[in-house]
Amino acid sequence: AIYRAVGKNPFLNARGNRPTVGQILLMSKEALARRVLSNPRIKIYRCGRSDIRSGQVDRRVLATLEFLAAWGLKPTVTSLKCSHSYYTKSGSVSHHSSGNAVDIAKINNVPILGNQQAGSVTDLTVRRLLTLQGTVRPTQIISLLDMGEPTLAMANHADHIHIGFRPRYGPNAKLGRQARRLLANNQWDKLVARLGSIRNPVVRLKPSKYSIRVKADPHRASDAHAAE
Repeated sequence: AIYRAVGKNPFLNARGNRPTVGQILLMSKEALARRVLSNPRIKIYRCGRSDIRSGQVDRRVLATLEFLAAWGLKPTVTSLKCSHSYYTKSGSVSHHSSGNAVDIAKINNVPILGNQQAGSVTDLTVRRLLTLQGTVRPTQIISLLDMGEPTLAMANHADHIHIGFRPRYGPNAKLGRQARRLLANNQWDKLVARLGSIRNPVVRLKPSKYSIRVKADPHRASDAHAAE
């Protein structure tokens, strides 16, 4: 359900100039893509920007980048789908190959390499990522830090943080596109505008003259609720 004051955009904060973290996580894939590409706090290599423009990056990845930026962090993205191998070094299919992962090499222009100790930018970022819940909770957060699931410490991640999500759909591209699409361009605003135009029903405070009184059942399943 979406609740809002009359005439207010639910995807902007009280001042109406910037969405909150919670509102960012509710945005459509298209809205998130526009925000990520135009956000000066997020640095993305050229090929990765093409991945986002062409719709090859999962909505959860985009939401995670905006989430970090909204918390005041400045991630530098070095790997999305393009320029990454199909398989990992262990031989499994990489989440990057389906657009479900991102590698971050710097935070606030501080390299991850050599900065993974307690209290470092890596430590701060991983702890922030661990606050993500529900559908946007990562399946993998790989660095040199092990803080319990879904974090994993791997020696070959000394120079970046890997954030991965389990692919949601199989190889059926047509059905995958349909399922990935939460709402199309501008449809969130249209939906909210439509909901705002619907008048709330009038609920009677007292029984109407057509109501039928029901006798209390002496064999109720619970005594916690009084019969009406």
